[in-house]
Amino acid sequence: MKKDDIDKKIGIALKEQMPAADNEWFTRRVLNRLPPKPVRSYSWIAVVAYIISLAICLAGWAVFIFSLSSGVILVKDVVAGAILFATTVALLWSALGKLLKTAEN
Repeated sequence: MKKDDIDKKIGIALKEQMPAADNEWFTRRVLNRLPPKPVRSYSWIAVVAYIISLAICLAGWAVFIFSLSSGVILVKDVVAGAILFATTVALLWSALGKLLKTAEN
């Protein structure tokens, strides 16, 4: 941000005329009397991410189940099922951990 002459003059005037110039503890006392700064919560981002991930995981299960051929299970089906199962378990584990951590606070 560029400071022009007016900003510099205002800054000099405030430094000269402020009551805090003589008292170094003035700012700290004023800040201690202010209400605490509100804490922003971004936990909704995690909830949205878990919902999107769960929707993708459910879509993966639907595709997996409908792509199985009747009577024949191939190695790729077993591998895909194992990966999808591991992904689902990891997602649920993480979501439940986040939920329990939030409930604990």
